[in-house]
Amino acid sequence: MSYIAPKGMTPGVMDPNAGKQLAFTEAEYRDRQERLRKLMRREGIDLLYVTTPEVVAYLHGFYCGWYKANGPMRYPQVYGTAIHAHSDKMIHFDHPTELPLLHEMSISTDNRYYPHREGKINLRFIMDELQREGLLKGRIGMEFWSYLPNRAISHMIEDAFRERGCDIVDASAITREVRRVKSPAEIAVVKEALRICDIGHDAILEHARVGKTELEVMGEVTRAMMAEGGELPALIHVFNVRPLVGDRVAASGHSMPTTRKLEAGQVLSADLCGVKHRYHGNILRGYYLGDPPAKLVDLYEKAAGAFDHADKELSGGMTVRQVNASLKAYCERSGLIDEEGWVLGYELGLSLPPDWVGDFYFNMLDTDYLDRVFEPGMVTNLEILFSTALIDTLIWKKDGVENPVRTPRKLLTLPA
Repeated sequence: MSYIAPKGMTPGVMDPNAGKQLAFTEAEYRDRQERLRKLMRREGIDLLYVTTPEVVAYLHGFYCGWYKANGPMRYPQVYGTAIHAHSDKMIHFDHPTELPLLHEMSISTDNRYYPHREGKINLRFIMDELQREGLLKGRIGMEFWSYLPNRAISHMIEDAFRERGCDIVDASAITREVRRVKSPAEIAVVKEALRICDIGHDAILEHARVGKTELEVMGEVTRAMMAEGGELPALIHVFNVRPLVGDRVAASGHSMPTTRKLEAGQVLSADLCGVKHRYHGNILRGYYLGDPPAKLVDLYEKAAGAFDHADKELSGGMTVRQVNASLKAYCERSGLIDEEGWVLGYELGLSLPPDWVGDFYFNMLDTDYLDRVFEPGMVTNLEILFSTALIDTLIWKKDGVENPVRTPRKLLTLPA
């Protein structure tokens, strides 16, 4: 708190009474850091320069609303957290305006701030600080699959390391691996996110009516979820109404809510995530305005049965091959296999814009990547989409899967 920012870069007046507002305990964060260090040592990585915002937040709690991802070219974002594999050394580098946030929401105690707005000067500062600490030795890991920084800035950082004689390797796989299995504390937060998401669907049943726009209804949904402590999602919710074309709902892609008005005979597809401490819980449902056609109701009943099947037959420890075969067997028995659509899922967890989709992905019709294992403690969604808007979130356990969602698994109806 005694840091003095360069002129023109001051964070402003600091709140003298500001205390810590951690999402998790310090012990939880320390455990995460040590598990990442073990993976670094396994891969022969001596120092890791972390730039993915989710991984930074995972390691010590810090996140913010602007990462300058598409900012001015004269002002490149070179922030990051440097973590050492062979000691407890961890240094976070950032702009001084983030000092208040780092003080309040991060357990990082060694935060060093840019001396300038120019990227070259700041990169030299970062490299000098790391060299002074004796950390520019051995293999340096970077996250080449990170969406931050962009390609040009990533090259700047890599070149700066190489100029200091460092050997650079891609460490993206381990920063994704370390976050895959959730701790009990993380699972508790995911469940809270799902509770908030259910409240969002309650708001649709209460407020979605013919004549209202998608944006009006989404506003009520957002208000209801935020009143329960929900946060802004990492993706803009897919939230749209479409008519039937024959027996099927017209396609809409990943459509944001618009000023389109709800009309009788349409289906509102609401793909929501509740968010708590940036952890996401995903629930998608379809809402028919009026009396739905029997064929669509029947299709939803068959699709909903896939979740009942998952509850009974799936568990942590199964391979993707086993899970896919089990889901495919259900689709064949129910007749869903003859419909156009898909069954798939992806990892969920701590996410910041622009995406809430995690790294672990599976599709019932995959022919590759089948030996991967659903480890106990993983969290994924499960999508049953055969002109049916049905997604739930599964928590994978040793003795099965837990599905905490309470919103009914069926085609829901709204007054016409």
